[in-house]
Amino acid sequence: MPIEDLSKTRRLSRITVLRRGGLIVKTLETELWLDSAGSSEGLTLISHAHSDHIPRNLRKVISTPETACILKIFRDGFDWISLRFGERIEFGDVRISAEPSGHVLGSSQFLIDSGDERLVYTGDLNVYDSIVLKGAKSIDADKLVIEATYGSPNYIFPRREEIYAKIIDWIIRTIKSGEIPAFKVYALGKAQEIMKLVNTYLKIPVITSWTVSKIAEKYVDHGIKLSYLPIYTDEGLEVFSQGECVYIASKRRNPPSKKKIRWAVATGWALRYRYSGFDEAFPLSGHSDYPGLIRYVEESKPREIYVIHGFVKSFVKQLRRRGFNALELRESQMRIDKC
Repeated sequence: MPIEDLSKTRRLSRITVLRRGGLIVKTLETELWLDSAGSSEGLTLISHAHSDHIPRNLRKVISTPETACILKIFRDGFDWISLRFGERIEFGDVRISAEPSGHVLGSSQFLIDSGDERLVYTGDLNVYDSIVLKGAKSIDADKLVIEATYGSPNYIFPRREEIYAKIIDWIIRTIKSGEIPAFKVYALGKAQEIMKLVNTYLKIPVITSWTVSKIAEKYVDHGIKLSYLPIYTDEGLEVFSQGECVYIASKRRNPPSKKKIRWAVATGWALRYRYSGFDEAFPLSGHSDYPGLIRYVEESKPREIYVIHGFVKSFVKQLRRRGFNALELRESQMRIDKC
């Protein structure tokens, strides 16, 4: 039965968005926590497995299988309900479905449909295709909860292909100079994107730290082909010591090598900030820039918009100029994802 037919079979209910020690949506019968959790036996929807979206007191969790398998590398002891993309489940007086958010493997937008209203929670959002993932598609919503990590007109990223070309060029130049190019990036998402970039365009080995390797295993398990050698294996350490490779890690630590290691970062903040102590910084982000966020909102056509994370005031101001009913939704416990 299509989601739109829900009102024909059950009682209608309006959706309320709250900030109370986390982000909550409520209806007459249901309370759902979004990337947060309360002290009660509530149900938490986890959009993806970055640590700043995972509350400490996990109990009952809904997420995609991809998110759950990554989460279980670091956390355990919670009840998990699987929600694959395109599927939907009933909980109380709502139906919940998930669609890709384009951020990292398994990252989700959640649609919560009460029969009377449709609320979309974007989680961390990227509307642009990458070499690993397709960009997020907008979902029609009455109410929209959207992040604004780069929700300022000052953040307009170069085309991804341009950034990729500069990364490849820097790797080649570094290796030709007799040095080892290394990247300090998020172990989930950015690391695998750079791995795939090197795998696709360069015939040189990729060496990975422990955390990056363990998460890359989950990408491979879910059908994303990656070629890499963990630094903690004999083969990985031997290849690294010889040079002519790319090293990818989430922490800046130099494995043993006779060659000099040159470090780069890849983050959207590199568009406007310098990174002292690094040889290069690339404005590569797993988030949408300002035009991407605006495009998503315009295509979603929500009646109400709740903005969280990042440039909240700026994004609310810009949305109101465009005629949208946008509100700040701040929560002191919720941190900004800076990847």
